[in-house]
Amino acid sequence: MRKILLLTCGILMITNMTLAENTTETCADGAGTVVVGAVTGYKYCMSNKTMNWWNANAWCDGLGRSLFDLKTDCACSDTMADCYNYKCPEIYQVHPQHQIWTATTGCTNGSYYYRFEFGYGRCNNNRGDSNGGYALCK
Repeated sequence: MRKILLLTCGILMITNMTLAENTTETCADGAGTVVVGAVTGYKYCMSNKTMNWWNANAWCDGLGRSLFDLKTDCACSDTMADCYNYKCPEIYQVHPQHQIWTATTGCTNGSYYYRFEFGYGRCNNNRGDSNGGYALCK
């Protein structure tokens, strides 16, 4: 009886430790993952799948949110020269090896996407690119 009790306790402990490690917060009814801003602590919702800019914009709109904007949401101070090069302290390296579509415009017929791992915004003139990036909604 004692061996069975010890075995059961051991299994429960291992199960609880495994469940505690898997604590990724989701959003959009599981279709997105919460990304926390490094400066403000704001919780953004990032889609789990890549999409083109039009679908990313519509996805955020459907959640009652809007796409992240490099010009207004980066939490830059006036003295941070990197922000003028779209190195965004709010989301820089928050989610390595992903790129997101942004609401930031200003390039010819396109929108900027942002690469977390490199910390820069780059113009993508093809908003219909199906592999463009993820939606990051504020």
